[in-house]
Amino acid sequence: MEWTRQRAVLSATTLFVVLWSILVARGLWKAGVFQEDKSNDIHAYHAAARSVWDWNVASSYESPHRSNLYPPTFAILLAPLGLLPYRLFATLWVFLSAAIVLYIFRHMGRILGIPLSLPARIAGFLLAYRLIESDFANGNANLFVLAVVMASFDLLWTRGSFLAGGLFAIAILSKVSPVIGLAWVVFRLRWRFLAGVVVGGVLFGGLLPVAVLGREGAEKAWSAWQKVTLEHVHPSSGSYSKEEASGYEPGQSIRAFFHRILRDSDATAHDGKKVSIHLFALTKGSADVVYLLAAGGILILALLLGWRRAPGLGIAFRPEEIATICALMVALAPLSRKAHFLALWPAAVLGFDAFRSCDSHRRARVGAALWSFAFVSVVATSPDLIGRDLSTRLLAYCPMSWAALALSALLCAPGFFPQGGRKLNDPGKAASCVGAVPQRSC
Repeated sequence: MEWTRQRAVLSATTLFVVLWSILVARGLWKAGVFQEDKSNDIHAYHAAARSVWDWNVASSYESPHRSNLYPPTFAILLAPLGLLPYRLFATLWVFLSAAIVLYIFRHMGRILGIPLSLPARIAGFLLAYRLIESDFANGNANLFVLAVVMASFDLLWTRGSFLAGGLFAIAILSKVSPVIGLAWVVFRLRWRFLAGVVVGGVLFGGLLPVAVLGREGAEKAWSAWQKVTLEHVHPSSGSYSKEEASGYEPGQSIRAFFHRILRDSDATAHDGKKVSIHLFALTKGSADVVYLLAAGGILILALLLGWRRAPGLGIAFRPEEIATICALMVALAPLSRKAHFLALWPAAVLGFDAFRSCDSHRRARVGAALWSFAFVSVVATSPDLIGRDLSTRLLAYCPMSWAALALSALLCAPGFFPQGGRKLNDPGKAASCVGAVPQRSC
């Protein structure tokens, strides 16, 4: 038995190292470290970091080549690396991303506050691998955002709610989607964590940009960022009204799904032709109303199911709660694209252990079905497996969001996790009171 376990650990470690090495090689290649004609979003981050030294971050949002789409705080945090030449900057970026993968893989159990089995960690990594690979290939910063979100919960167990909230604010200021996680904070009245978010937001979103760029420079930077991102989804903006009603609505979030289903619009990208899958003929505004109602309903349902399992105010974040936050912050956000869904990683790991360890065979089968559906939605829609044409058609239905909702349903469903919760000011980790998912041998 011990020899079998050792072989399983060795096989899993070898598989992880091979896949991790592929990520590094692909990231370096796509970033143009070996070839100058290659280019991805790392160019935009390098330009944004350099623009800080010119006190003109607003210019990074107006680049004709690759515009920066991240808030000004993100550029300021990268400013020290902006002094490096591009190839060195790109190399450090790729290896930083690789280090983040190692950090999350190795410490996810500690971050979630619950022991995790090796099969669950490998299975979750395989589910998220396509999305992680996309992040490396495109030079995105989604791993960085997920790492900050996870690190804030990691900090919660050792340094308290206030500092953890301050770090969570940096995640929000780097990419707005984690703001959805504040619904769990407010609903449970976790005031110290919320206070940390507010103070962190003021320091890193207001005072830091003003101190570095000056008041006028900070205002211009935030205004320029808002014009290239949020303005496109705001009904009162000129950009929203000028967009063609039949145009392509990018992303894999449920907003993109409702727009493609509810109005006559282009549902596919990069194919040079319009393909519509609409069942109704609503306006853009009406489609957005349906999206907001659906997103609000999903959010409220997740909160109520969490309350049913562990009623009470001020209790510590539970493992399934953290994983659900990560999954829904990309599914419900309006502008989430494919690589953003690597945030499903914690939910994929925890969900795998949840259904494997369930005492009820019927409930275990349901959990296995939900997890398998999520796996197929993410992995089986890859163009490398089914061809680009079929993959493009399937991606029109936003399977990444369906995967996120399936994993969230698994985590929120009653019966997979113990009842009860611990107050935030009680000593010890949350896992000591919510109970650990029983582990099976490898």
